[in-house]
Amino acid sequence: MIRAVIWDWGGVLMRTMDIRPRMAWERRLRLPPGTLADTFFGNPAWDRAQRGEGSVDDVWAEVADRLGIRPADLPALRRDFWAGDRLDEELVGLIRELRSAGIRIGLLSNHLRELRQRLGDLEPLLDAVVISEEAGVLKPDPAIYRLTLDRLGVAPEEAAFVDDWKPNVEAARNLGMFAIRFRGTVHLRRVLADAGLPVRPPALRPLPGVRAVIFDWGGVLSPLDFLKQTPQWEARLGLPSGALDRVLWGPEWKLLEMGAISQEEYDHHLMRALGLPDREAVQQFYREYYASDGLHPGVVAAVRSLRGRYRVALLTNAFPGHAESLQRRHGFDPRAEFDLYVNSAEVGLAKPDPAIYQLTLDRLGVRPEEAIFIDDHVRNTDAAHLLGIHTIVCADVETALADLSALLGHPVGEVKGEK
Repeated sequence: MIRAVIWDWGGVLMRTMDIRPRMAWERRLRLPPGTLADTFFGNPAWDRAQRGEGSVDDVWAEVADRLGIRPADLPALRRDFWAGDRLDEELVGLIRELRSAGIRIGLLSNHLRELRQRLGDLEPLLDAVVISEEAGVLKPDPAIYRLTLDRLGVAPEEAAFVDDWKPNVEAARNLGMFAIRFRGTVHLRRVLADAGLPVRPPALRPLPGVRAVIFDWGGVLSPLDFLKQTPQWEARLGLPSGALDRVLWGPEWKLLEMGAISQEEYDHHLMRALGLPDREAVQQFYREYYASDGLHPGVVAAVRSLRGRYRVALLTNAFPGHAESLQRRHGFDPRAEFDLYVNSAEVGLAKPDPAIYQLTLDRLGVRPEEAIFIDDHVRNTDAAHLLGIHTIVCADVETALADLSALLGHPVGEVKGEK
Protein backbone atom coordinates (compact mmCIF):
# COMPACT_ATOMS: atom_id res chain seq x y z
CA MET A 1 0.00 0.00 0.00
CA ILE A 2 1.38 3.40 -0.97
CA ARG A 3 1.59 5.76 2.01
CA ALA A 4 3.75 8.54 0.56
CA VAL A 5 4.37 10.39 -2.71
CA ILE A 6 7.81 11.91 -3.32
CA TRP A 7 8.11 14.74 -5.84
CA ASP A 8 10.94 16.15 -7.89
CA TRP A 9 11.17 19.96 -8.11
CA GLY A 10 12.68 21.17 -11.40
CA GLY A 11 10.93 19.73 -14.45
CA VAL A 12 7.93 18.56 -12.41
CA LEU A 13 6.57 21.01 -9.82
CA MET A 14 8.58 23.95 -11.16
CA ARG A 15 9.03 24.12 -14.92
CA THR A 16 10.38 26.61 -17.43
CA MET A 17 7.07 27.19 -19.16
CA ASP A 18 8.06 30.48 -20.82
CA ILE A 19 11.35 30.10 -22.69
CA ARG A 20 11.28 33.62 -24.13
CA PRO A 21 13.50 35.31 -21.49
CA ARG A 22 16.29 32.80 -22.20
CA MET A 23 15.76 33.03 -25.93
CA ALA A 24 16.10 36.82 -25.82
CA TRP A 25 19.55 36.42 -24.28
CA GLU A 26 20.53 33.73 -26.78
CA ARG A 27 19.63 36.05 -29.65
CA ARG A 28 21.53 38.89 -28.03
CA LEU A 29 24.61 36.67 -27.54
CA ARG A 30 24.17 35.04 -30.97
CA LEU A 31 23.87 31.59 -29.45
CA PRO A 32 21.83 28.65 -30.80
CA PRO A 33 18.52 28.07 -28.97
CA GLY A 34 18.94 26.03 -25.82
CA THR A 35 22.62 26.92 -25.35
CA LEU A 36 22.11 28.75 -22.07
CA ALA A 37 20.27 25.89 -20.39
CA ASP A 38 22.68 23.29 -21.79
CA THR A 39 25.69 25.29 -20.60
CA PHE A 40 24.25 25.86 -17.13
CA PHE A 41 22.77 22.45 -16.36
CA GLY A 42 25.46 20.50 -18.24
CA ASN A 43 28.20 22.28 -16.34
CA PRO A 44 30.33 20.19 -13.91
CA ALA A 45 30.28 23.23 -11.61
CA TRP A 46 26.47 22.81 -11.32
CA ASP A 47 26.88 19.19 -10.21
CA ARG A 48 29.50 20.27 -7.65
CA ALA A 49 27.23 23.02 -6.34
CA GLN A 50 24.32 20.59 -5.97
CA ARG A 51 26.59 18.29 -3.91
CA GLY A 52 27.63 21.15 -1.65
CA GLU A 53 31.13 21.33 -3.12
CA GLY A 54 30.74 24.76 -4.72
CA SER A 55 28.34 27.64 -5.15
CA VAL A 56 25.94 28.93 -7.78
CA ASP A 57 28.36 31.84 -8.25
CA ASP A 58 30.93 29.29 -9.42
CA VAL A 59 28.43 27.95 -11.94
CA TRP A 60 27.69 31.37 -13.39
CA ALA A 61 31.38 32.22 -13.53
CA GLU A 62 31.93 29.11 -15.63
CA VAL A 63 28.93 29.91 -17.85
CA ALA A 64 30.19 33.46 -18.38
CA ASP A 65 33.66 32.20 -19.24
CA ARG A 66 32.41 29.61 -21.73
CA LEU A 67 29.97 31.92 -23.50
CA GLY A 68 31.94 35.17 -23.32
CA ILE A 69 29.40 37.02 -21.20
CA ARG A 70 30.50 40.41 -19.89
CA PRO A 71 30.55 40.80 -16.08
CA ALA A 72 28.24 43.79 -16.38
CA ASP A 73 25.59 41.63 -18.10
CA LEU A 74 25.72 38.71 -15.69
CA PRO A 75 23.30 39.97 -12.97
CA ALA A 76 20.54 40.60 -15.52
CA LEU A 77 21.17 37.24 -17.20
CA ARG A 78 20.99 35.42 -13.86
CA ARG A 79 17.64 37.10 -13.15
CA ASP A 80 16.18 36.42 -16.58
CA PHE A 81 17.40 32.82 -16.72
CA TRP A 82 14.75 31.82 -14.16
CA ALA A 83 12.12 34.41 -15.20
CA GLY A 84 10.08 31.91 -17.23
CA ASP A 85 9.77 29.34 -14.43
CA ARG A 86 6.27 28.62 -13.16
CA LEU A 87 4.98 26.50 -10.29
CA ASP A 88 2.37 24.03 -11.58
CA GLU A 89 -0.67 24.95 -9.52
CA GLU A 90 -2.58 21.88 -10.76
CA LEU A 91 0.09 19.69 -9.19
CA VAL A 92 -0.08 21.71 -5.99
CA GLY A 93 -3.82 21.01 -5.99
CA LEU A 94 -3.10 17.31 -6.45
CA ILE A 95 -0.69 17.40 -3.50
CA ARG A 96 -3.39 19.00 -1.35
CA GLU A 97 -5.79 16.27 -2.45
CA LEU A 98 -3.34 13.53 -1.50
CA ARG A 99 -2.39 15.08 1.80
CA SER A 100 -6.02 15.56 2.85
CA ALA A 101 -6.45 11.81 2.32
CA GLY A 102 -3.56 11.05 4.70
CA ILE A 103 -0.79 10.50 2.15
CA ARG A 104 2.61 11.77 3.28
CA ILE A 105 4.33 14.16 0.87
CA GLY A 106 8.06 14.44 0.23
CA LEU A 107 10.23 16.64 -1.97
CA LEU A 108 13.50 15.22 -3.31
CA SER A 109 15.51 17.57 -5.49
CA ASN A 110 18.98 17.88 -6.94
CA HIS A 111 19.28 21.54 -6.04
CA LEU A 112 20.82 24.15 -3.76
CA ARG A 113 19.70 24.75 -0.18
CA GLU A 114 18.29 28.12 -1.27
CA LEU A 115 15.42 26.11 -2.78
CA ARG A 116 13.81 26.15 0.68
CA GLN A 117 13.28 29.90 0.27
CA ARG A 118 11.39 29.32 -3.01
CA LEU A 119 8.84 26.80 -1.70
CA GLY A 120 6.40 29.45 -0.47
CA ASP A 121 2.88 28.10 0.12
CA LEU A 122 4.05 24.63 -0.85
CA GLU A 123 6.25 24.24 2.24
CA PRO A 124 3.43 23.52 4.75
CA LEU A 125 2.26 20.67 2.51
CA LEU A 126 5.61 18.85 2.67
CA ASP A 127 6.35 16.26 5.35
CA ALA A 128 9.99 15.92 4.27
CA VAL A 129 12.31 18.03 2.11
CA VAL A 130 15.59 16.52 0.91
CA ILE A 131 17.91 18.75 -1.12
CA SER A 132 21.09 17.36 -2.63
CA GLU A 133 23.36 20.22 -1.48
CA GLU A 134 22.35 19.56 2.12
CA ALA A 135 22.59 15.78 1.72
CA GLY A 136 25.90 15.88 -0.16
CA VAL A 137 24.68 13.35 -2.71
CA LEU A 138 22.74 13.53 -5.99
CA LYS A 139 20.01 11.47 -7.59
CA PRO A 140 20.23 8.81 -8.93
CA ASP A 141 22.47 7.68 -6.02
CA PRO A 142 20.36 5.25 -3.93
CA ALA A 143 21.54 6.93 -0.72
CA ILE A 144 19.48 10.07 -1.29
CA TYR A 145 16.32 8.04 -1.94
CA ARG A 146 16.88 6.07 1.28
CA LEU A 147 17.37 9.30 3.21
CA THR A 148 14.03 10.61 1.90
CA LEU A 149 12.24 7.37 2.74
CA ASP A 150 13.68 7.43 6.27
CA ARG A 151 12.51 11.00 6.85
CA LEU A 152 9.02 10.07 5.66
CA GLY A 153 9.01 6.91 7.75
CA VAL A 154 8.03 4.60 4.89
CA ALA A 155 9.52 1.56 3.17
CA PRO A 156 10.39 1.72 -0.56
CA GLU A 157 7.32 -0.29 -1.54
CA GLU A 158 5.15 2.20 0.37
CA ALA A 159 6.30 5.18 -1.68
CA ALA A 160 5.53 6.57 -5.14
CA PHE A 161 8.20 8.74 -6.77
CA VAL A 162 7.61 11.32 -9.54
CA ASP A 163 10.50 12.66 -11.64
CA ASP A 164 11.00 13.85 -15.22
CA TRP A 165 14.46 12.31 -15.74
CA LYS A 166 14.55 8.65 -16.76
CA PRO A 167 17.72 7.63 -14.81
CA ASN A 168 16.21 9.03 -11.60
CA VAL A 169 12.99 7.10 -12.19
CA GLU A 170 14.87 3.87 -12.91
CA ALA A 171 16.98 4.24 -9.76
CA ALA A 172 13.86 4.65 -7.63
CA ARG A 173 12.25 1.66 -9.30
CA ASN A 174 15.34 -0.45 -8.63
CA LEU A 175 14.96 0.32 -4.92
CA GLY A 176 11.40 -1.01 -4.97
CA MET A 177 9.53 2.29 -5.18
CA PHE A 178 6.54 2.86 -7.45
CA ALA A 179 8.34 5.19 -9.85
CA ILE A 180 6.58 7.40 -12.42
CA ARG A 181 8.17 9.44 -15.17
CA PHE A 182 6.32 12.75 -15.29
CA ARG A 183 4.31 13.17 -18.49
CA GLY A 184 1.86 15.84 -17.41
CA THR A 185 -0.83 16.15 -14.76
CA VAL A 186 -3.51 14.19 -16.62
CA HIS A 187 -1.24 11.17 -17.07
CA LEU A 188 0.00 11.38 -13.47
CA ARG A 189 -3.52 11.44 -12.05
CA ARG A 190 -4.39 8.33 -14.03
CA VAL A 191 -1.30 6.45 -12.91
CA LEU A 192 -1.78 7.34 -9.26
CA ALA A 193 -5.47 6.42 -9.36
CA ASP A 194 -4.66 3.09 -11.04
CA ALA A 195 -2.16 2.43 -8.23
CA GLY A 196 -4.97 2.71 -5.69
CA LEU A 197 -4.22 6.18 -4.39
CA PRO A 198 -7.16 8.42 -3.40
CA VAL A 199 -6.98 10.60 -6.49
CA ARG A 200 -9.78 11.73 -8.77
CA PRO A 201 -9.05 10.61 -12.35
CA PRO A 202 -9.16 13.47 -14.87
CA ALA A 203 -12.54 14.23 -16.40
CA LEU A 204 -12.15 15.45 -19.98
CA ARG A 205 -15.15 17.15 -21.56
CA PRO A 206 -15.77 18.34 -25.13
CA LEU A 207 -14.29 21.72 -25.92
CA PRO A 208 -16.46 24.24 -27.74
CA GLY A 209 -15.26 25.84 -30.94
CA VAL A 210 -12.31 23.59 -31.83
CA ARG A 211 -11.37 24.09 -35.48
CA ALA A 212 -7.86 22.63 -35.71
CA VAL A 213 -5.82 19.67 -34.47
CA ILE A 214 -2.02 19.89 -34.52
CA PHE A 215 0.09 16.74 -34.30
CA ASP A 216 3.75 16.28 -33.40
CA TRP A 217 5.80 13.77 -35.40
CA GLY A 218 8.30 11.89 -33.21
CA GLY A 219 6.58 10.21 -30.28
CA VAL A 220 3.11 10.72 -31.77
CA LEU A 221 2.90 9.79 -35.46
CA SER A 222 6.21 7.92 -35.19
CA PRO A 223 6.57 5.56 -32.20
CA LEU A 224 10.38 6.13 -32.10
CA ASP A 225 10.96 2.40 -31.63
CA PHE A 226 14.55 2.81 -32.81
CA LEU A 227 15.43 4.43 -29.47
CA LYS A 228 15.16 1.02 -27.81
CA GLN A 229 18.28 -0.01 -29.72
CA THR A 230 20.43 2.78 -28.32
CA PRO A 231 22.23 0.69 -25.65
CA GLN A 232 23.16 -1.96 -28.23
CA TRP A 233 24.47 0.69 -30.60
CA GLU A 234 26.51 2.33 -27.82
CA ALA A 235 28.13 -1.03 -27.12
CA ARG A 236 28.71 -1.62 -30.83
CA LEU A 237 30.33 1.80 -31.27
CA GLY A 238 32.29 1.64 -28.01
CA LEU A 239 30.44 4.59 -26.48
CA PRO A 240 29.60 5.12 -22.79
CA SER A 241 25.97 5.01 -21.70
CA GLY A 242 24.07 8.12 -22.79
CA ALA A 243 26.73 9.21 -25.28
CA LEU A 244 24.79 8.35 -28.44
CA ASP A 245 21.83 10.49 -27.41
CA ARG A 246 24.18 13.42 -26.77
CA VAL A 247 25.84 12.95 -30.17
CA LEU A 248 22.56 12.64 -32.09
CA TRP A 249 20.44 15.23 -30.27
CA GLY A 250 23.02 17.68 -28.91
CA PRO A 251 23.94 21.19 -30.12
CA GLU A 252 24.54 20.09 -33.72
CA TRP A 253 21.04 18.61 -33.98
CA LYS A 254 19.56 21.84 -32.61
CA LEU A 255 21.36 23.75 -35.35
CA LEU A 256 20.18 21.27 -37.99
CA GLU A 257 16.54 21.41 -36.89
CA MET A 258 16.70 25.21 -37.12
CA GLY A 259 18.15 25.05 -40.63
CA ALA A 260 21.32 26.74 -39.31
CA ILE A 261 23.62 24.00 -40.63
CA SER A 262 23.30 21.64 -43.59
CA GLN A 263 22.75 17.91 -43.52
CA GLU A 264 26.31 17.51 -44.78
CA GLU A 265 27.68 19.49 -41.84
CA TYR A 266 25.64 17.39 -39.42
CA ASP A 267 26.88 14.19 -41.07
CA HIS A 268 30.48 15.34 -40.64
CA HIS A 269 29.76 15.91 -36.96
CA LEU A 270 28.58 12.29 -36.71
CA MET A 271 31.66 11.08 -38.56
CA ARG A 272 33.90 12.73 -35.96
CA ALA A 273 31.83 11.85 -32.91
CA LEU A 274 31.17 8.21 -33.82
CA GLY A 275 34.52 7.50 -35.46
CA LEU A 276 33.00 6.73 -38.85
CA PRO A 277 35.30 6.90 -41.89
CA ASP A 278 33.09 8.77 -44.37
CA ARG A 279 29.57 9.95 -45.18
CA GLU A 280 28.68 6.60 -46.73
CA ALA A 281 29.34 5.03 -43.32
CA VAL A 282 27.06 7.67 -41.79
CA GLN A 283 24.33 6.79 -44.30
CA GLN A 284 24.75 3.11 -43.43
CA PHE A 285 24.41 4.00 -39.74
CA TYR A 286 21.17 5.87 -40.51
CA ARG A 287 19.79 2.91 -42.47
CA GLU A 288 20.51 0.45 -39.67
CA TYR A 289 19.76 2.59 -36.63
CA TYR A 290 16.46 3.92 -38.00
CA ALA A 291 15.40 0.62 -39.62
CA SER A 292 12.59 0.12 -37.09
CA ASP A 293 11.30 3.68 -37.48
CA GLY A 294 7.74 3.71 -38.79
CA LEU A 295 4.28 5.21 -38.59
CA HIS A 296 1.61 4.54 -35.99
CA PRO A 297 -1.38 3.30 -38.04
CA GLY A 298 -3.88 4.52 -35.46
CA VAL A 299 -2.60 8.09 -35.65
CA VAL A 300 -2.48 7.99 -39.45
CA ALA A 301 -6.11 6.82 -39.46
CA ALA A 302 -7.04 9.57 -37.01
CA VAL A 303 -5.40 12.24 -39.15
CA ARG A 304 -7.24 11.07 -42.24
CA SER A 305 -10.58 10.89 -40.42
CA LEU A 306 -10.22 14.45 -39.12
CA ARG A 307 -9.46 16.05 -42.50
CA GLY A 308 -12.42 18.01 -43.79
CA ARG A 309 -14.00 18.39 -40.39
CA TYR A 310 -11.03 20.24 -38.88
CA ARG A 311 -7.89 21.91 -40.10
CA VAL A 312 -5.16 19.33 -39.44
CA ALA A 313 -1.46 20.17 -39.13
CA LEU A 314 1.85 18.47 -38.52
CA LEU A 315 4.29 20.56 -36.45
CA THR A 316 7.70 18.92 -36.11
CA ASN A 317 11.24 19.71 -35.06
CA ALA A 318 12.91 17.88 -37.93
CA PHE A 319 15.74 17.91 -40.46
CA PRO A 320 15.81 19.37 -43.98
CA GLY A 321 14.20 16.93 -46.38
CA HIS A 322 12.08 15.26 -43.67
CA ALA A 323 8.94 15.22 -45.81
CA GLU A 324 10.75 13.73 -48.80
CA SER A 325 12.34 11.09 -46.56
CA LEU A 326 8.93 10.00 -45.24
CA GLN A 327 7.50 9.73 -48.72
CA ARG A 328 10.49 7.73 -49.91
CA ARG A 329 10.63 5.35 -46.93
CA HIS A 330 6.96 4.97 -46.01
CA GLY A 331 4.96 6.25 -48.97
CA PHE A 332 3.55 8.92 -46.63
CA ASP A 333 3.64 12.49 -47.91
CA PRO A 334 2.96 14.88 -45.00
CA ARG A 335 2.45 17.79 -47.36
CA ALA A 336 -0.49 15.93 -48.89
CA GLU A 337 -1.77 14.17 -45.75
CA PHE A 338 -2.09 17.38 -43.71
CA ASP A 339 -3.65 20.75 -44.39
CA LEU A 340 -0.41 22.25 -43.10
CA TYR A 341 3.10 20.85 -42.67
CA VAL A 342 5.49 22.93 -40.51
CA ASN A 343 9.08 21.71 -40.32
CA SER A 344 11.38 23.63 -37.96
CA ALA A 345 14.31 23.37 -40.40
CA GLU A 346 12.26 25.09 -43.09
CA VAL A 347 10.91 27.96 -40.99
CA GLY A 348 13.98 28.60 -38.82
CA LEU A 349 12.01 28.17 -35.58
CA ALA A 350 11.74 25.18 -33.27
CA LYS A 351 9.53 24.07 -30.40
CA PRO A 352 9.19 25.21 -27.66
CA ASP A 353 9.66 28.70 -29.12
CA PRO A 354 6.18 30.30 -28.94
CA ALA A 355 6.82 31.85 -32.35
CA ILE A 356 6.52 28.49 -34.12
CA TYR A 357 3.13 27.84 -32.53
CA GLN A 358 1.92 31.30 -33.51
CA LEU A 359 3.16 30.75 -37.06
CA THR A 360 1.24 27.47 -37.20
CA LEU A 361 -1.94 29.08 -35.89
CA ASP A 362 -1.63 31.95 -38.35
CA ARG A 363 -1.18 29.62 -41.31
CA LEU A 364 -4.14 27.52 -40.17
CA GLY A 365 -6.24 30.66 -39.71
CA VAL A 366 -7.34 29.82 -36.17
CA ARG A 367 -7.07 31.35 -32.71
CA PRO A 368 -5.20 29.53 -29.89
CA GLU A 369 -8.39 28.48 -28.13
CA GLU A 370 -9.62 26.89 -31.38
CA ALA A 371 -6.72 24.43 -31.58
CA ILE A 372 -5.63 21.22 -29.85
CA PHE A 373 -1.94 20.32 -29.89
CA ILE A 374 -0.60 16.80 -29.23
CA ASP A 375 3.08 16.32 -28.36
CA ASP A 376 5.09 13.83 -26.29
CA HIS A 377 7.23 16.45 -24.48
CA VAL A 378 5.83 18.41 -21.56
CA ARG A 379 8.11 21.37 -22.36
CA ASN A 380 6.43 21.67 -25.77
CA THR A 381 2.88 21.38 -24.46
CA ASP A 382 3.68 23.86 -21.67
CA ALA A 383 4.76 26.45 -24.24
CA ALA A 384 1.63 25.88 -26.33
CA HIS A 385 -0.63 25.99 -23.29
CA LEU A 386 0.91 29.31 -22.26
CA LEU A 387 -0.42 30.75 -25.55
CA GLY A 388 -3.91 29.44 -24.84
CA ILE A 389 -3.77 26.31 -27.03
CA HIS A 390 -5.46 23.19 -25.66
CA THR A 391 -2.87 20.44 -25.21
CA ILE A 392 -2.51 16.69 -24.84
CA VAL A 393 0.73 15.13 -23.60
CA CYS A 394 1.18 11.87 -25.50
CA ALA A 395 2.42 9.36 -22.93
CA ASP A 396 1.02 6.59 -25.13
CA VAL A 397 -0.77 6.88 -28.45
CA GLU A 398 -3.95 4.99 -27.58
CA THR A 399 -4.64 7.15 -24.53
CA ALA A 400 -3.78 10.34 -26.41
CA LEU A 401 -6.29 9.46 -29.15
CA ALA A 402 -8.91 8.66 -26.52
CA ASP A 403 -8.27 12.05 -24.91
CA LEU A 404 -8.55 13.73 -28.30
CA SER A 405 -11.89 11.99 -28.87
CA ALA A 406 -13.08 13.23 -25.47
CA LEU A 407 -12.06 16.82 -26.17
CA LEU A 408 -13.63 16.79 -29.64
CA GLY A 409 -16.76 15.04 -28.45
CA HIS A 410 -16.66 12.23 -31.03
CA PRO A 411 -14.40 9.27 -31.95
CA VAL A 412 -11.42 10.43 -33.98
CA GLY A 413 -11.48 7.33 -36.16
CA GLU A 414 -15.02 7.77 -37.42
CA VAL A 415 -15.76 8.21 -41.11
CA LYS A 416 -15.76 11.81 -42.34
CA GLY A 417 -19.13 13.47 -42.18
CA GLU A 418 -20.59 11.15 -39.56
CA LYS A 419 -21.64 12.53 -36.17
